[in-house]
Amino acid sequence: MSARPALEVLRLSRTYRSGRGVRAASFQVARGEIVALVGPNGAGKTTLLEAVCGLADYLGSVRVEGFDREQEAAQRARMACLPEDRDFPPFLAGSTVARLAERFWEQPGLEHRFVSEAERWGLGAAELETPVFALSQGMREKLALALVFSRTVPLYVLDEPEAHLDPIMRDRLESRLEGLRSEGSALLLATHDVHLATRVADSILAITRGEVADLGRVGVAEVLRALDSGS
Repeated sequence: MSARPALEVLRLSRTYRSGRGVRAASFQVARGEIVALVGPNGAGKTTLLEAVCGLADYLGSVRVEGFDREQEAAQRARMACLPEDRDFPPFLAGSTVARLAERFWEQPGLEHRFVSEAERWGLGAAELETPVFALSQGMREKLALALVFSRTVPLYVLDEPEAHLDPIMRDRLESRLEGLRSEGSALLLATHDVHLATRVADSILAITRGEVADLGRVGVAEVLRALDSGS
């Protein structure tokens, strides 16, 4: 019997009056696997990830470690999401946000892990005690990564985790994603960076005009060809 996937999406649909959105998307992400979702602007990447993370209504089925949306608390306890909008309370410092997150998620040690993660992304004590509004966009991005990776969960869902990172930090991001995979985590990430996707992903999903195609493990040329043919 095959192992239960960390994430199972079946015929997920969410469309808007404009006709854009996602239509009947089905795929799985196993533990120890990275799946990358690539596509042009407006193709439905963020819409799909918001539905998976429970941030938007949808038709179809999303199961996280076997739990469906009727068991929302169990789902959310088993996945960490990095949404498109990295919304932090502007007048709180990162250290305070981590302290609150530890209590909210009931994950002892999260605040300690957050400090270690922040160091990985080049954030020291001074930055962690600075109100979020006073940080640069790049620093806020690093703060968001440190917080999401401080959670210990089977599934990570990341919307453009490479956004606003410089080349050194992008290299660290790749290492972090690969490290989580080797530890047995499942990762679903949306990205515009086809080169990043083909380097780290075990499987690539191409989304164009709301339709998702599973390309498997392919190279850059194959991904670009699939996106071009679907546009």
